[in-house]
Amino acid sequence: MLWLQRPPYLRWAAAIALVALALWSEFAPPPPATLTFLAVDVAAGTPLTEDLVERRQVPAPGFATAEPTGVAVIDLAAGEPLVASMVSETVIPDGWLLISAPMPGHAAPGLRASGVILPSGEDGAPITFPALVVDVGAGEAFADDSGTLAVPPEWLGPAAAAAGSGRLVVGVESPTR
Repeated sequence: MLWLQRPPYLRWAAAIALVALALWSEFAPPPPATLTFLAVDVAAGTPLTEDLVERRQVPAPGFATAEPTGVAVIDLAAGEPLVASMVSETVIPDGWLLISAPMPGHAAPGLRASGVILPSGEDGAPITFPALVVDVGAGEAFADDSGTLAVPPEWLGPAAAAAGSGRLVVGVESPTR
């Protein structure tokens, strides 16, 4: 007789344990992650070192932070997480300064470049100066986009003025393969 058999207690216990395990895995807090945050304000072009950052334990945020190597591409505020887009591995020569300039789409950080200042009128010849690509904007391949260029201090004024008036062209060396 079917109604005289023992109920399936073990199956019920297994089902309850499986539901409890599923609920625990769904609602359990994520394990903490160690992220890198800036301890002080950092100006663009400043080499990043371990003493400028602090490590904090936070719930898993879904993104990774960068290590403090290279230089700051933009001005950074204290307390911000240090992400890869804020850092360039390019070593900027001492005394060189950063400007925003139009970049060819195939430019990459660390490549040597030549800045060309086009003459403002009919007369005059283009002027060339040395430069270094620090960071490139996110654009399509072979499309002009804005990026960060390191220039010698004596070329800062003419290069920034030419970039502002649309008379600056940046030529980049081809990357070695």
